[in-house]
Amino acid sequence: MKKLIALLLAVVMVLGLVACGPSGNNQTDPPKASDKQTDPPKTTDKQTEPPASSGSEVVEVTVWHQFGESTENGAPHMYYTQWAEKFNAEHPNIHVTVVPAKSATDAQTAIAGGSTPDIFMNQWNNAPTWAESGALLDLTPYYDAAPAEWFNDFVPSVLALCNFNGKYYSVPNSITTTVMFYRDDILADCGWDHHPTNTDELLQCIKDTTLANEDGSIARLGLLPNMPWFDTVMMPAVFNTQWIADDGVTVPADKEAVAYMFEWIQSVYKLYEDEFGWDYLTIQDFASTVSGNRATASDPVLTGELAMRWNSENLAGTLAKLAPDVDWSMGLFPNVTGGTEMAMLGGNVWEINARTEHPDEAWIALQSLTSPETAVEFALGENNNGSFYAHKQALAALAGDLGEQIAAAKETPEEGARVKENLEYLCDVFANVPLQNFPTCSYVDEYLAAVGKYSELVFDGTMTPMEAVEAIIADIQPLAEENPYIPFEYHEK
Repeated sequence: MKKLIALLLAVVMVLGLVACGPSGNNQTDPPKASDKQTDPPKTTDKQTEPPASSGSEVVEVTVWHQFGESTENGAPHMYYTQWAEKFNAEHPNIHVTVVPAKSATDAQTAIAGGSTPDIFMNQWNNAPTWAESGALLDLTPYYDAAPAEWFNDFVPSVLALCNFNGKYYSVPNSITTTVMFYRDDILADCGWDHHPTNTDELLQCIKDTTLANEDGSIARLGLLPNMPWFDTVMMPAVFNTQWIADDGVTVPADKEAVAYMFEWIQSVYKLYEDEFGWDYLTIQDFASTVSGNRATASDPVLTGELAMRWNSENLAGTLAKLAPDVDWSMGLFPNVTGGTEMAMLGGNVWEINARTEHPDEAWIALQSLTSPETAVEFALGENNNGSFYAHKQALAALAGDLGEQIAAAKETPEEGARVKENLEYLCDVFANVPLQNFPTCSYVDEYLAAVGKYSELVFDGTMTPMEAVEAIIADIQPLAEENPYIPFEYHEK
């Protein structure tokens, strides 16, 4: 009888504790990551399973992506829905619902309102601000527990986009860069048998390939430095600038390097004025007539209105389809004279809502969505044109058998050969060239805005390059001192 009474008292105490526990439905402020974070599943398997306590209950996980709703063969939404169907079949305790056409703004609004999504696609530069506001789940413990074959398959530099002040808040998805597109036949006609190898040669090549009409108007420019705009991420990367010093506070690390970037672009405009009589406004008028034709049959590279221009790598597939017979090719932005070869790094990422009620299950889904195997399946791309994901296996597939499959499906052998060549080149860039991103600091948006604002004042002659650098410092240094930056360090598992 005494044992029975003791047992009944214990049951009553447990029920009382359950009744007094939090409901989880009355939270209004965005949670701190440390408040919401649960211990990650401890496993070395490729896929972590839900906690045993979940029993037969099915956990709902929503995934938002930014592409349209089309389920036509090759559309991005098709890949996501097919992945979800496969995942749901393999995980009876988790049900994933994929929702298309949800922008970063949509996700921000939903999270602020305390609702779904659990997982969403975002731009890399949003992470610092969103993390500090409590909108993003701290994924660092999950990264720490993830299997080595998952972590090590990411292109190392891309993980820098996902790490903010020593913690992971994102998982890589796509990878992108900017390359130079050259009209090799125009360069050859102007005496060039190779692409420029440094910024001094590039300036000379711009001069040699620029052409005036008989009336003195612009027939062709060698290069438009800010078409369709000054790229505040690409230009600092290729000019080897370090926007935050190793101390995490001083901005930039080298004022002279930033000033040289501005000086070099300014020198292009000065060349056009000194050699051809075209001032900055004349160049901008010409730019306005050709910029709208980008990635069309009237792209200024295809028409010969530009001998060279830079663009994201996705232009290669478009040009291969539009003009497989035109003599164009790709290359990296020439080395800064005396510097090292660099390329810009960008991409979009996946993140988990800090308000999710099921962080473990959301991570299981996200780890599957960002696995090397999934990346290889998605790498076939929209309309079988190939897509670049931040995975070594996916890049190897595109450069190999998958690239052969994509090329073989093209309408003409010429297009197929050009596509295969492009894929091999770009996969090599992503896998082997040093890729540099703008630092993921808490003031990244303000920093980029300042670079863009003062660069225009340099190009139109309102400011000198060093004056622009000093103005950037005046705007950003106080933010840097208030928000010390922790540089990303990669360590393979």
